Amino acid sequence: MENKQRAVEQETRELIQKYNVLYKSQIYAYFAKDGRERFVGKALSVLEKEREIIVNPETKLVALSEAAQNVRDYGTLRCVWALLGIMDQKKVEQHFLADKEEYPIRIIFVGDGELYDILYVSQEEISLINNLFARKRIEGCGHIVVVENLEDIPQIQIPDVVGFCTVDEDGKIEYYRKQTGE
Repeated sequence: MENKQRAVEQETRELIQKYNVLYKSQIYAYFAKDGRERFVGKALSVLEKEREIIVNPETKLVALSEAAQNVRDYGTLRCVWALLGIMDQKKVEQHFLADKEEYPIRIIFVGDGELYDILYVSQEEISLINNLFARKRIEGCGHIVVVENLEDIPQIQIPDVVGFCTVDEDGKIEYYRKQTGE
């Protein structure tokens, strides 16, 4: 039991370092994938006591620092929810936060030996993203696109999209596919 607790503490630390800011509920959901969610509360307490993380009781955000929490990106937080949903459907071997240069890609992951990325496209960014992807194609990479509104999907012109989804702040995910011919 002690070994599982320490492992969850280490993995929680790594997860927060990887994404900078997460909702507490996302951390619980991550460890629920393999039944270790009961160790998360103590892991968060230990890491907070050791001043490795901060937990905001009002926003329920866990971050490396107050500065990280203040510059959190809601698009990335929604993409983390999408990743957690994908983990219910396929084995994810690796996942990590994309570099800022890879915008609008937020998360890159390997699932069942294949490369995927998760993009967040706000309504205001649709034409910009379409122009970006008209010139930039990532061979052998399937895209999962998180959108704010279902009505935005027909306007998005990105090649190799595996699927679209909407994600609310509580992590409820709705998946969609674009109809062929659109």
